Amino acid sequence: MVTVGMREEVFWWLGLAKKDLERAIRARDDKDKVSMVFWSQQSVEKALKALALAVRRDIPKTHNIRRLREFIGETLGLPEEVWEKAYELTQYYYVSRYPDIVEGIPDEVISLDTANEAVDIAEKVVKAVERRIRDGE
Repeated sequence: MVTVGMREEVFWWLGLAKKDLERAIRARDDKDKVSMVFWSQQSVEKALKALALAVRRDIPKTHNIRRLREFIGETLGLPEEVWEKAYELTQYYYVSRYPDIVEGIPDEVISLDTANEAVDIAEKVVKAVERRIRDGE
């Protein structure tokens, strides 16, 4: 089981990931697309950092979902299609915060379908990480 002897910080990161996922879900209720994609990205990033700390005892300084997964070296039982979508979340860390990246207002660029998909992907990854940390699966 992974949780034996695990650092307390793992659970801090995982707790933050779950809170950020809750924020993304609440944003979906309001159809707040920018908040949906931002909090989805944040929840996946923090969940993967929790797992990195659990299995590698270190956290890389990056917001890049692909780099985090590569650092961890696990699929968590998720299909590659889910990971490809999760990698797309990295851009929303920037797009949702900096209008010069999209040369406009992010709300006008991000579609509701894209935002909903971001939340769905975040739910899958956060649940998989939580299961891996809890059960060692």
